Amino acid sequence: MKVTYRGLALGLGLAVMTAAYAANPAATPKPAKAAKAATHKPKTAKPKAALVKARLLTGRTPPLVAAHPKMPALVASTCSACHGMTGISPLGEFPNLAGQGEPYLVKQIEDFRNHTRADPLAKSIMWGMAAMIPRHEIRAIALYFASQKGAPGQPANPKLVAAGRKLFMGGEIATHLPACMACHGATGRGLLPWFPRLAGQHQAYIIAQLQAFKAKTRTNDPHAIMRTVAGKLSTAQMTALAAYVHTL
Repeated sequence: MKVTYRGLALGLGLAVMTAAYAANPAATPKPAKAAKAATHKPKTAKPKAALVKARLLTGRTPPLVAAHPKMPALVASTCSACHGMTGISPLGEFPNLAGQGEPYLVKQIEDFRNHTRADPLAKSIMWGMAAMIPRHEIRAIALYFASQKGAPGQPANPKLVAAGRKLFMGGEIATHLPACMACHGATGRGLLPWFPRLAGQHQAYIIAQLQAFKAKTRTNDPHAIMRTVAGKLSTAQMTALAAYVHTL
């Protein structure tokens, strides 16, 4: 029971920050509005399963989105080169987008466009790529990737996985490091819509982003949550955490 209480105590600080974030709409980014359709389409009955899925993906019920949106043309022609056709990247340095929250994905694209996300990978690749996406297509792309099945866990170094699991689930008392599960969930699937899925993510990408948060070259995390957390992590701890979430 002592370990359990410690884990809960470590997550308390971040849980408070999470609550403040949710209660402050002015600081909460809103997804871009989709362009209005030029023609009116008659209403059709929507299956209950699609309604539930839409609520999980977008954090809101109306307007109801398709459970499996059609692949946008830009995904096939451009995004898939780095992120794969279904949002599972074949390359370790690029993130898996499948199963992420739609509002989170919209925010990242918008941040790339306005240069408020400025980590090295963002500057070198995504600033230019995001600038090519018409604003009215941003949400369609985000919805498509959000609707895809997330990447499955993969094997990793057992010793690193064990060390990473300990940090992810319980944090570290000595450095006041909160448990990662406080925002990303016990299974690493994220607390949608704003806190991203880490389960199955590439190790190289996780390490690069933690380093960027620690170096403050990536600063688009609301309330500096990730800059605060990453600032407490050593390189060895980052490597261990990356190995663990890769297996989820």
